[in-house]
Amino acid sequence: MSINQIKNHTLFLLAVVSLSCSLWEYEDKSDPFGNQPPETYLSLVAADTIYVIIEDIIVATDTLTGITTYDTVWNYSIGIEPPDTAMVYDTLGNAFTTITTSQQLMNWWGEDQDGNVVAYDVRWNTDSSWTRTHTEDSVFYVPIRTALDVFQFFVRAVDDSGTVDPTPAMLTFPIRNSSPEIEFRYGSNPLRLDHGTVSYTFPTRTFTWDAFDLDGIETIINYFYALDDTCDTCWNVLDAQIQSSITLTDSMLSPGNHTFYLKALDVAGAESNMIRFPDSLEIDECQVWTVMPVIGNTLLVDDFPLDPGNEAQDWYSDVLETVIGTDQHSIWEIGDALPYSTTDLLAYLSYFDHVVWYTAYTQNETYNEASSSILSFVMNGGNFFISATELKDTSFVWFPIESHSVINPSGRFFPGRRLVSQVEGLNDLVTSYTIGVRVRSFIPDGTQSFTVKDLFHLQEPGSGDEWTGTPNVCSLGQFQIPPNEISGKVVLLSLPLHNGSVPLMEGDGGSATQLVNYLFTQEFVE
Repeated sequence: MSINQIKNHTLFLLAVVSLSCSLWEYEDKSDPFGNQPPETYLSLVAADTIYVIIEDIIVATDTLTGITTYDTVWNYSIGIEPPDTAMVYDTLGNAFTTITTSQQLMNWWGEDQDGNVVAYDVRWNTDSSWTRTHTEDSVFYVPIRTALDVFQFFVRAVDDSGTVDPTPAMLTFPIRNSSPEIEFRYGSNPLRLDHGTVSYTFPTRTFTWDAFDLDGIETIINYFYALDDTCDTCWNVLDAQIQSSITLTDSMLSPGNHTFYLKALDVAGAESNMIRFPDSLEIDECQVWTVMPVIGNTLLVDDFPLDPGNEAQDWYSDVLETVIGTDQHSIWEIGDALPYSTTDLLAYLSYFDHVVWYTAYTQNETYNEASSSILSFVMNGGNFFISATELKDTSFVWFPIESHSVINPSGRFFPGRRLVSQVEGLNDLVTSYTIGVRVRSFIPDGTQSFTVKDLFHLQEPGSGDEWTGTPNVCSLGQFQIPPNEISGKVVLLSLPLHNGSVPLMEGDGGSATQLVNYLFTQEFVE
């Protein structure tokens, strides 16, 4: 083969090779469109939404039934542009069927054909920017500001490459504002069962309530309260985001009968129902609220509801008048329940320097529930004397007790039994009648922070007596408050002074009165 033939053959082979390479090589089209944006869906409606603009509301009241119904006149169109034609009237029976409240539970999801949806951006038409979320549902409270309004909700999916759906899913909501509702908190107003027809307080009274709104509690912006009158200028305003109670005090509560009024206002200007206390329609609650004046610096607390004739109260009151003078003390008859608010209870005690508290001869006393208020009163310098008959609960924070025991298991403590004074100048107490309930002795838990002085021990047991030795039944205690202050004095007597019929410690010429006199003239004045 000649050189020219070899050259030609070589060129032919190169051409064949070149032709074969171009034949089998091709452009890679596995990703022909690049990264694709995700798509977003809302689960409540299809792609297009009815856009509603409320034009008018027709109100109709049936003259026979008094029932008010509503009809709406509204424009609509399919899509996102406001309409300019087509007016539709609802029938009265179906009014507002297309209108919802401002509380909306929204659900959405997204799909991405070339990746994964990793997040969503959500926005209401009232929002200035999108909010990123990784959830697929949420409850929203649409910020409605008028009685009727229209809102749009948008959601767009975000894929794992950060690409955002350029056509967000959208829903349009015609929203009707719901008026707030308000009611006094359950149990916060005194019941007739516990107090009778009249609720007596001193010049402090706390009112507590709960409010509701289908548009969300956040839409309630103010509470308004008034005392005794609901004139236009009588209302006082409270910030609903801060307060759900109000304590009325001396500056507003003069002695006498009063009525408290309350209502709520939402952000769209809708008012709640107005509630009041007392309320003749609330037949289970007290029907009169009477504020008592503060008289003197001593309070007599009647914690003996089963003393309907108030014979024990009259006796204690006479004793106090003998010791501190006429018209120098106030009386508070608790009934079967303490005030709902501990603020009120502490305020009642704190109006005074000294408190004499006697409990029920049998059942239904409330002093155990008042422990924290009693302790605060004493720690703030008040003096406290209590005759607590059965010591049913001895975990007294205001008087620590190490141990206690029943001294008459048979339920009989006979006349003529002597409570021997442990203090010079303080006479013995002697029972004048049988005490017909179980009573206890106790050992105070005296420590460096709580100093104790015993006032009375029982005499050595005689015939028919069931105790041994000379157990303690009355002590005085005082708290040491660091660094160098002391509390008021607290005196606990674990025997009753009166049973609702007769005084029980009047042996030897009125000795119970001498005990009260000793406390007020010696212990409580130091």
